[in-house]
Amino acid sequence: MTSEASAPHYELKSDIAQFCLPASTRDSYAKYAYANSIFIAFLILGIVGIVKTPVITERPLPEIQEFMRVELPPPPETPPQEEPEEITETIPEVTPDAYTPIVVAPANANVVFSVPVEGPVLVAPSVSMASAPPAVLRRPPPPAAPPPAAVGVIRMSRGKGGPPGIFPNPPFIPNLLKSGESASLEIYLEVDADGTKTLVEVRRSSGIRELDQKVLQHVRTRWRFDPIGESRKYTWEYEMRAN
Repeated sequence: MTSEASAPHYELKSDIAQFCLPASTRDSYAKYAYANSIFIAFLILGIVGIVKTPVITERPLPEIQEFMRVELPPPPETPPQEEPEEITETIPEVTPDAYTPIVVAPANANVVFSVPVEGPVLVAPSVSMASAPPAVLRRPPPPAAPPPAAVGVIRMSRGKGGPPGIFPNPPFIPNLLKSGESASLEIYLEVDADGTKTLVEVRRSSGIRELDQKVLQHVRTRWRFDPIGESRKYTWEYEMRAN
């Protein structure tokens, strides 16, 4: 005997069990299981869709506003443009100067060029009948411009009464002079109106080249003139004494 013959025969009675168990595929109703499942799925989706359908509420339309008619003010009247007056200029008549006729007599020499003469010219048969040549008016030469005023040389003093600015004293040079000796020199300066030094030179030497160069370099680099409004010339005397 085989195992199939000895096993008891069992048959499912429930339709759901027949659809769900593998053995139900041998049932005669198995060919409708897929169609029924699809139909049930669509039915469930339709029910869910009907239940969750949003409620559409109608909003009342806003009232139509009536526009009021606004009258704009008329544009301002443009004043008429005044026509420019026609100005009639009267040109005075210029009367030509009356020329006195000049009487000339031909000379024996042949003149190869013409002499320019203003006014009518009459030719006389002889020299004795010729008129005197017209007087030539010569204008006086314009007056010569006055020469520029010479700028005087001012003896410079530092401090009260001197020009405004900064004028420090040159530093003492040690071991240049012996005890009790002294040396002096004179510096010449030319200053513009804005205070710029245009010329700085030694006018009178002290006889010691090192002293002259030190003092000259000090005046060129350390002295400052304030604007004075005019050009000026100065002389300044410096004396160094060894104690």
